[in-house]
Amino acid sequence: MKIVVVGAGKVGYSLAQRLSQDQHDVYVIEKNGDRIKNLENNLDVNLVQGNGSSIALLQEIGIEDIGMLIAVTDSDEVNMLACMLGKAAGIPKTIARVRETEYENDTNALIRERLGIDLFINPEMVTAQEIYKILKTPAALDVEEFASGAVRLVEFKIRNNHDIMGIPLRSLELPPNVLVVGIMRGGEMIIPHGNSTLEYMDNAFFLGATESIDTVEEWLHEATRPTQRVVIIGAGLIGRNLTLLLEQDGYDVKVIERDIERCEQLAAIVDRSIVIHGDGTDIDLLGAEEIGDTDVIICLTDDDKLNLLVALLAKHMGVPKAFVRVGRLEYITLMEQVGIDVAFSPRLLTSGQILRLIREDENLINIFTFEGSKAEAVEIEVTEKTSLINKYLRDLKLPGKSLVGAIVREHQTIVPKGDTLLLEGDHIVIFTLPENINTLLAYINK
Repeated sequence: MKIVVVGAGKVGYSLAQRLSQDQHDVYVIEKNGDRIKNLENNLDVNLVQGNGSSIALLQEIGIEDIGMLIAVTDSDEVNMLACMLGKAAGIPKTIARVRETEYENDTNALIRERLGIDLFINPEMVTAQEIYKILKTPAALDVEEFASGAVRLVEFKIRNNHDIMGIPLRSLELPPNVLVVGIMRGGEMIIPHGNSTLEYMDNAFFLGATESIDTVEEWLHEATRPTQRVVIIGAGLIGRNLTLLLEQDGYDVKVIERDIERCEQLAAIVDRSIVIHGDGTDIDLLGAEEIGDTDVIICLTDDDKLNLLVALLAKHMGVPKAFVRVGRLEYITLMEQVGIDVAFSPRLLTSGQILRLIREDENLINIFTFEGSKAEAVEIEVTEKTSLINKYLRDLKLPGKSLVGAIVREHQTIVPKGDTLLLEGDHIVIFTLPENINTLLAYINK
């Protein structure tokens, strides 16, 4: 597909990189010449310096065969204008990065439709919702849902589970309707088979029926206390959105922020949460706020090194779990190696949401990325247009390393076996590596 990305900031760069890897014909429009030079040296995409909301520029690119326009500049207004003009000129799908939350509610769905924008994407809200979802399962490093919540994929760290380490998966008595679909070990993602084993400090991905996945934490003998007390470092847009989500769900929240104006803005919109004007790296302040009694600390500043420092200080003072926002993707693995429980990238989360819209014409219902795009899980509907219908799993020749982890049929979750017959209307969840996605979808849709 020919896709135009307007804006070459962090989100635009990440999107262009991923779309190029997926073999789309990508055009990036950016006003800033320095950003253009940065992309020239790092990405194999078509670069155009100029105004993304210019119809003349879009016509110069060849507007008649553009399949999608994604506007992700730092300006909500520019993004919406680019999408409106693009839709009016005949571009089938448009996506705008919009930070203003009022556009997200159902009341304004008609307004969005009339504007000609298929999706508003708010990276800060997407990130806040992802953190909130993980907090609901205290021992989990990541949580994603498929088939309208019938199937859940959860990532756990293997630590003190000596009775399951070193035992072939085929010999493990997993909870019913649950499979191990991925193992992250030493920075490498492994698609397991029957002889694979779980080892100390592995990140294991469990996929299965939601009610069964909820028992995996107990099966792993994780004694994690329920999360109730949360400290957030940074009251930017992510911190503000997350504070409101947590407060509404009854969490006890403290927010520490250096900027007095941000403190005042947040304090004006919360009811019970405590907003503290101060430096999150100040050990005396952390001690005075009894940081050691906190269940989790979430570091959300724009400074990767500061986030890491504060998180490690908090862990040293007794906080059991630390979440860290990461700008540089290469830091994710490093942070996990030094003891950070969850390292996340807003731009990766945003890219994942946009990819779902791009893929929806390929019978793909959902797509999620894990461990800095080292693995992906996709939900596919079996239809007459797919090569899967009325075939047994043992007869499928899925390309690359891919594993069918769950099948949902008429609201019932089935653990797949070789003699499982795929029927029209089934939803199947496949865990795979990113380099396999294109060939996997081509095989399914041939």
